Amino acid sequence: MATPIKVNLEANKEYYYCTCGKSEDGLFCNGSHQDTSFTPSQFSVEKSKDYYMCPCKQNDGAPFCNGAHAK
Repeated sequence: MATPIKVNLEANKEYYYCTCGKSEDGLFCNGSHQDTSFTPSQFSVEKSKDYYMCPCKQNDGAPFCNGAHAK
């Protein structure tokens, strides 16, 4: 079971969430999706602070954890 990972994100910065699960940290795209049908999900936040991100890829609130890993 994957648990949420706390990450400090900067406001208005462009991030790319890994949707394939092959990146080293399981959160941010590093290009490992090449030769797959997956594409990273672009996102940003409005406020600089710590966020809990989802490495389990089981939630509908990606990239942020919504507790789906506990089910």
